[in-house]
Amino acid sequence: MTAKAYLLTETALEFKASAGDVTFTPTSLAATAGRQSAEHDFGAAARAANFTWRAYLQFATAPVVGQVVDIYAKTSDGTHDDNDDGATDAAVSAQDKLRNLYYLGSVIVDEASTTPEFSASGQCFLPARYFQVVWWNATDDALSSTAADNGFILEPWSMQAQAT
Repeated sequence: MTAKAYLLTETALEFKASAGDVTFTPTSLAATAGRQSAEHDFGAAARAANFTWRAYLQFATAPVVGQVVDIYAKTSDGTHDDNDDGATDAAVSAQDKLRNLYYLGSVIVDEASTTPEFSASGQCFLPARYFQVVWWNATDDALSSTAADNGFILEPWSMQAQAT
């Protein structure tokens, strides 16, 4: 008997200012500044460790083409965090606090306008129990002050074998 491997996606987690699963408020994030989400506990039970992520954002003023907002994963075992900025939705205390975080990718500005939603996605492996998303705004412009304009989605997935 042969088997096929199918992609099995699970319920996505939304990191945003309100009506999400995890609090994350990058609204009005200033140029050359960072923000981290509250910490999410995946729990002790068996779970997927592979994820697809998507970051979306808008700017308050027209951004410069080619500049970026960098996206990082901050993990913990519950005792030892990747940096000491805490486990709550808060400002990143210094750019050096990104040094021990796991770089996920960047949202790259591809248009000098406040109108579009800028978005990027990727995949990552997160075996740690605790997770926070961290953004560093490496652009010359602040993000939009509208909460719904900025967020992060983390969707777990695994491969499942099914007999044919």
